[in-house]
Amino acid sequence: MPSVTEKFGKYICDITPENPDRSRKLLLAAYRAYGVKLKLFPDKKLPRARQFAARYVNNVVSRMLAHPKEAALVSVFMPCELINALDIIPMCAELYSCFINGAQSEAVFAQRAQEEGIAETFCSYHKILLGTAYSGVLKPPSMVVNTSLVCDANNLTFRELADYYDIPQYYIDVPADRSRDAVSYVADQFRGLKIFLEDNTGKSLSKERLKENIARSNDTIKYFKKCFNEKKSHYVTNDVTSELYEIYMTHNALGTKEAYRYAKELYANLKAAGSKKGIRLLWLHTMPNWQEPVRKLLDANDRCQIVSCDMNFESLFDMDPEKPYESMAHRLVYSRWNGGDVRIEFAVKAAKALDIDGVVCFCHWGCKQTMGLSAAFKSQLEDEGFPTLILNGDGVDRANASDGQVSTRLNAFLEMLEGGSRE
Repeated sequence: MPSVTEKFGKYICDITPENPDRSRKLLLAAYRAYGVKLKLFPDKKLPRARQFAARYVNNVVSRMLAHPKEAALVSVFMPCELINALDIIPMCAELYSCFINGAQSEAVFAQRAQEEGIAETFCSYHKILLGTAYSGVLKPPSMVVNTSLVCDANNLTFRELADYYDIPQYYIDVPADRSRDAVSYVADQFRGLKIFLEDNTGKSLSKERLKENIARSNDTIKYFKKCFNEKKSHYVTNDVTSELYEIYMTHNALGTKEAYRYAKELYANLKAAGSKKGIRLLWLHTMPNWQEPVRKLLDANDRCQIVSCDMNFESLFDMDPEKPYESMAHRLVYSRWNGGDVRIEFAVKAAKALDIDGVVCFCHWGCKQTMGLSAAFKSQLEDEGFPTLILNGDGVDRANASDGQVSTRLNAFLEMLEGGSRE
């Protein structure tokens, strides 16, 4: 029998073509109602930090949908200290599509994008985002701000939406070479972003507010680094959705009081936690938090747990409040995702540092970079003694994933690890 969410998603899919305004209002009402549930009836299995992250991220998505004119559409890797300093809502494209998936309504938007000529093989996060725009459900944000880091779809989607909505776009180009010159080049682009934001909001950026945000980012990152170290020997209940929320906290939310609170509370939760237990997994790339076999095997399960996702420690670098633009630039240029060899090398180091038993490399539909690196990930990690599963699927579109295949492959991998096959 279909669940309430399934029925809701089907209704959204049915009404969207003829009544996008009603669709948007119902989605917003659903997210707000879910926010009330998270506040009154949090998941008691999760530590307080992860309960808080769920509430905060849900509130951010509700605000970006309710007040798009107060939001800037951004890519997940975009440093947002400048944006937050001007009280602009960072509207993370990938997070937004995750919430559309959470309402089980992504099908109508993926289809709408394909009707407009978007390739079936295009990244589903971006396809769904485009579909909500083309259908009229997503109203125009105030502007688009994105980087070139990692994602090819990112470069195409944001330019298309800026043209489609006829709104201003600012693009930060990140060179592949990791050097001081590259940092200076990107820092100058952040200085240009300051002028762009002021021109398009009519607000004046306070230098003290920006320094305060950078200082808070630095303090937050210090706590995230401590959390990384504690995860080697301590176990706190985790689930795939919490790990997904943490991606927002370690990226677009940096500089906010909420990200600082989350990192500090997570560290306290880890310090107070018991010893590690079960099979310990390192997850590479984004995750299909919606998929039932993944949730069943990895949510609040003593048998096995995701210790961390590589997106949650790829750019934890110290930041200097006296050099805000260079600090944000350094985070992009020296990101462990800025180059395939670097990403693989750091995955090996992280597996060792976290005392990992096995690695899952998730090849999300349409992501050329991760798919292209998957064989190299597997080869180098297994050479270092870390069994690696290459798992194909989709982070947000049910049409591109098989529950049966995912369940069979994940179960077989865990059974292998439980049999002591890490050699």
